[in-house]
Amino acid sequence: MRTRPAAARRRPLAVAGALCILAFAGCKRESRTALLPEAIAVEQPGGSSSQLFDQGDEIPVSATESFTTSRDGERRIVIHVLRGAGNLRSDAWYGVDGVGEARAGQPRVLVTFELDARGQLALSAREDERRLSVRKVDKQDHVSPLTEPDDDDDSDDDAQ
Repeated sequence: MRTRPAAARRRPLAVAGALCILAFAGCKRESRTALLPEAIAVEQPGGSSSQLFDQGDEIPVSATESFTTSRDGERRIVIHVLRGAGNLRSDAWYGVDGVGEARAGQPRVLVTFELDARGQLALSAREDERRLSVRKVDKQDHVSPLTEPDDDDDSDDDAQ
């Protein structure tokens, strides 16, 4: 039986490895990164908004924000998600249930906003090491100064 030199035995592996690297590089060049078509923000108390994701951000992506209660003993936090740039529009309302009973402003609830490659938003929440329940809630139960029309203008028209 004739043996080949060690260098000759390694050559096929080196060629195969180089082909794998070239194939991977070619796939990477052809794949397109998904971009977020519009900005996503959350409404803050008092009617301001805090931007989570910018238009054009690569997706999938995630961000975590800290929320708290506004009244003593409150066991639920409501989160209003907005979309758009400049002219924000309501996207969805979420309720975070099971917040520990405490004085207003004491609970620290970390909410993670995750956008998948299709731009679908999912929320999860934690308080300390406890996972909290998050679900979409009905908009009609909540009012937002950022997305609701100004009712004062309508009442002037009705009076005339």
